[in-house]
Amino acid sequence: MKYTTEDIIDTASKSVFDSIRDRYVKEDSLAVVMSHCGVFSQDLVNSLGEGAEEILISSNEKRQMIRKIFSVLIEGLQNIKIHGEPTKENVKSGILVLAKGEDCYKITFGNLILNDFVPSMEERLTELNQLDEVELKERYMKVLSEGILSNKGGAGLGFITMRMKAKSKLNFHFQKVSDEKSVFTFELIINRLTENA
Repeated sequence: MKYTTEDIIDTASKSVFDSIRDRYVKEDSLAVVMSHCGVFSQDLVNSLGEGAEEILISSNEKRQMIRKIFSVLIEGLQNIKIHGEPTKENVKSGILVLAKGEDCYKITFGNLILNDFVPSMEERLTELNQLDEVELKERYMKVLSEGILSNKGGAGLGFITMRMKAKSKLNFHFQKVSDEKSVFTFELIINRLTENA
């Protein structure tokens, strides 16, 4: 049987997803609350957001924490839907893993990205991770007021917003899966024990 490039990419994405889930499952204090690997649509984004909110409410999570996680979750899911590189069939594919620990939530997002964009994304995210809270807020206001557009038409606020909401750095990784594409993943850790959660 001959495999196409898209088959190899799909297999690689699934492999990345499985390794993230396995890593979370092996962490003693973590429990995977929600996960998805595959096609992303607006309906799925809405469904995952609502589902996560219901799960958090039913586990008696604090209202402020629910809002924070929901906000990060929707921003990350929209990022996949809007900016993820489509397959040849023009389908957006992505990864989501949400896990709950005693002291934090971990959320990992992933999508395909063109290899040509990897160096600029790596540079941008590394720079973003070096900003403190004040600098981050200043960058947010600057991007908002100047409307600096990304290559996909967005203002580039998504990663800044997620960093501000989560109050954590973006742990990101690129795994090359073909000559044209890589699987891009990033993890945010949201502390459950902070006073102003």
